[in-house]
Amino acid sequence: MSDVVAVVKRPWVARTLRLNWAGVVGGLIGFVLALTPSLLPRPGFYLGFIAGVSAVVGYGVGVALRWLARKIGVPDPSAHAKSVAWRSAAIGGPLIIVAGLVAGALWQREADRLMGEAQHESGVLLGAVVALIVFLVVLYVARGVRWITRKLDTLLNRVMPRWLARGLGFVIVALVLYWLAAGLLFNGFVSIADNIYRGTNAGTAPGITQPTNPERSGSPASLAAWSTLGVQGRSFVGSGPTPAQLQQFSGQPAMEPIRVYVGLDTAPTAQQRAALAVRELERTGAFDRKVLVVAGATGTGWLEPQAVDSIEYMWNGDTAIATIQYSYLPSWISFLVDKERATDAGQALFEAVHAKWASLPANHRPKLIVYGLSLGSFAAQSAFASAADMAARTDGALLIGTPNFAQPWGNITAKRDAGSPEWQPIYGGGQTVRFASKPSDAANPSGPWTSPHILFAQHASDPVVWWSPNLLTREPDWLTEPRGPDVSAAMHWYPVVTFLQVTVDQFFGTVVPQGHGHNYASEMVGYWADVVPPPTWTAADTTRLQALIDANP
Repeated sequence: MSDVVAVVKRPWVARTLRLNWAGVVGGLIGFVLALTPSLLPRPGFYLGFIAGVSAVVGYGVGVALRWLARKIGVPDPSAHAKSVAWRSAAIGGPLIIVAGLVAGALWQREADRLMGEAQHESGVLLGAVVALIVFLVVLYVARGVRWITRKLDTLLNRVMPRWLARGLGFVIVALVLYWLAAGLLFNGFVSIADNIYRGTNAGTAPGITQPTNPERSGSPASLAAWSTLGVQGRSFVGSGPTPAQLQQFSGQPAMEPIRVYVGLDTAPTAQQRAALAVRELERTGAFDRKVLVVAGATGTGWLEPQAVDSIEYMWNGDTAIATIQYSYLPSWISFLVDKERATDAGQALFEAVHAKWASLPANHRPKLIVYGLSLGSFAAQSAFASAADMAARTDGALLIGTPNFAQPWGNITAKRDAGSPEWQPIYGGGQTVRFASKPSDAANPSGPWTSPHILFAQHASDPVVWWSPNLLTREPDWLTEPRGPDVSAAMHWYPVVTFLQVTVDQFFGTVVPQGHGHNYASEMVGYWADVVPPPTWTAADTTRLQALIDANP
C-alpha cells in the first residue's frame, strides 16, 4: 500500500515522463550550472542547447548515483519520505528553474558589459524552451538505446549465461552506436560539408578580379594559375593596398606589395605547393624585399585582410607575403579532418622558404617573419620544435589566437615563469617570447626584448585559445589564477559543463566586439609594430594606420 501511495503522490509530470527523483535533482543542478557565465555572451538558442545537454548529464549522474547506492546496500527511503521528496521537488523545482533563468539573464548582461556590448535581451526564455526540447529528445533517445540493449540481452540470454548476455549485448550496442556516430553520421556530415565548401572554393568573391601586375600569384605572369587559387586565394591576391594608397599614407614613393598564394588545385601535395610558392617568390623578386612573411592560413585558406594590409602599409609595400592552402573547410571542421594537412602545410612552406632564404648572403636577406591567426597559427608553429628553434630560424613571429592544441605554444605556456598567469604568461623573463592581450602588453615585462621578437597575441576571453578536452575533467589554470579583465568573476569550472560552454563559445567568438573573444582586427597594427617595426616607426604612426585599417575593414 505504501508503494502505491508513493506513486500516486508523485507529480503528474514525473509520472508521465517516468522520471527518477535523484535524476530530477541532478538535472536541475545541471540546468542551473549551464546558465552560469562562460567566456562570451551566449544567444538564447545556444544557451538552451548547453542547458539541455547539461540537464541530461545531471539526470544521468543522479540516476547512476541512486543505482550505485542500492548496489552497495543503502536502503530505499520510506514511502512517506519519497512522497515528501516529490512534493518538495514539485514546489522547489520550478522555483529553482525560475531563479536560474533570472540569474542567467543577469550573468548574460554582465558578459555584455565585459565585452563592451550594448545590453540586449538575453534570450533565457528561448533558452528554457530549447533546453526542455533538448532534454526530452536526448532522454528518450537514451531510453530507446536502453530498451534495445535489454531486448538484446533477453535474446542472447536464451543461448548463453545472463552475465555474458549482458556484457555482449552492451558491447554490440556500443559498437553500433559508435559506427552510427563516428562512421555513418560523421562521415556523412563531412561529405556534405565537403561538397558545399568545394563549391564555395571554386567561386570568386564579389568585386575580386584577376590581378595583372606580375607581383601577384594568379596574374598572367604567375606560375600559379588564377583558376586554381580558390576563393580565398583569389581574394588575397586580388585585393590589398595599391602603391598609390601606400604612398598617400607614407608620403613616400611606394612599391607594389608581393602576394604569393598556391591553392589546393594548383599542386597535389603540400611539398609541391611549397616548392611552387618558393619559385613564385623568386619570380616576383620577393627575396630582395625588406620583409618576407611566411603565413599560415586558416582552414578555408583565408588570411585576415587587416593583418596583411597592415604590414604592407607599415613597410610602404616593400614586403612579400606567401602562403599555401591545405583545406577549403572552415577551421572547426578542418581541425577534425585536416589537422594533419595543416601541420604538413606549415612545415613544408617554412622549410622550403627558409632553405632558399638561408642560401642567400646574410647581408642580402629580407627579414623572415612567421605569421598565423587561429588554425593558421597552429599551421605556422608546426615548423618549429621549440621557442628556441623559432628564434634561431626567423627574424620574428606574430601568432594570434593560437588554438590550445598547438605546439610549441603549449610547452611555452606550461613552462611560464612562476607567478605569471596562464592567460598572459611571462616566459624566460620575456627576453624573446612575449604574450599580449592588447598591443601595449608587449612592453611587459619591462626588461629588454632581444631580437627576434616572438609575440603570442591572445585574449583572456578567446574560446579558441582555451578550449581543450581537458576541460571535461580538470579545472584550468586560467580560472584558478587571477583572470583576465574580460572574464567574469562569476565564471567557475564545472566538470563537463564548462567544456560544453567553451565549445559552443567558439561558434561566435568572432562576432563579439573587437579586442575580445577571437576578434583581433583592431589590434593588428599594434602587434606588427611590436614584432617588426620599420626603423622610423612611431606610436603616432601606429594610431594613424590603425584608424585607416578600421575605416576600411
